[in-house]
Order: sequence, then C-alpha cells, then structure tokens
Amino acid sequence: MTASPAADVIDTVLGLDRFPDLKALREQRGKLKHLTQTSYEAALRPAEPRNFSYGMRAALAARMATLWKSGELVAHYRALLDGEDPVLSAIADPGTGPADADARLSAILAHVDLVTLAPKEATRANIEKLAAAGLDDRDIVTLAGLIAFVNYQVLVVAGLKMLRDN
Repeated sequence: MTASPAADVIDTVLGLDRFPDLKALREQRGKLKHLTQTSYEAALRPAEPRNFSYGMRAALAARMATLWKSGELVAHYRALLDGEDPVLSAIADPGTGPADADARLSAILAHVDLVTLAPKEATRANIEKLAAAGLDDRDIVTLAGLIAFVNYQVLVVAGLKMLRDN
C-alpha cells in the first residue's frame, strides 16, 4: 500500500481514486496537497537522512500512527520498513518497544510518545533529556519535524476518512 514518490500518500492510503468527489475536493486545495506531500518526502525520505535512517523514520511514523489508531497509515509506514528488522518492528509497536533500547533510543521513543499523546505536557526538560541522551540540535529538530508532520498527516487522514465514509 505504499506510494511511489510521485504519488500522493494520503490519496493512496485512503484509496481516493475510487472517490472522485473527495479527490476533487482535495484538488481545490492543490497547493496545500502539494506542500503536504513535499513535507512527507522531507520528513521520511530526505536526501541525507543523517542520524535517522529511512527505516527508523518509518518505524517512528508507524509508532505514531499506531498510537492514533490510524490503520491506513500504520500499514503504509510498516510497508516502508526495511524488511523484517526486529528492532524497527519493535520501535513501530508502542506496546512493546525494543528490549535492548539504549538511552538514546529510549529517550527518542519516550519523546515521540509524549508529544503524540500529550503534547501540552512536553517541556524544555523533555528536550534536555534528548540532548542528554546524545541527540544534537540538528537531531532534535529532525525528530520534532517528523513528529509534527506525522501527527498532522494523521489528522488530515482522519478528517478525509470521515468524509469518505459518510
């Protein structure tokens, strides 16, 4: 259920080719649709992934989608995982998480879960925990951008799904 880079992920995961009225509605906001897809590519498939591999990005995105119970996006992001890497699969599952997570990964997962489930509770102290676990400023900004994008995408998908199914 993954989309090629040229395909719009939201249209694909919701099967909007079968819903021309809803697809036309999205096209009325073509610039927003384009910017959302461009943001997806920047968050999940940047030219230089640096300290967050493509697989790690997909696993974190799958984790957030799971926390939101967004089945379509969970399936999409799990399909992006590189094979059946058990560590990435565990990261994608907020119910378990990897058994041997180091301090860096534990801090990342705790932050992802906090900002996804209770963003108002996130404070400067949470950012400091990421830094103490070894993330530099650029890593923290990368993580924040990924969290922001996926949580935004989940809400867009939920709204369009509600329109599609009613």
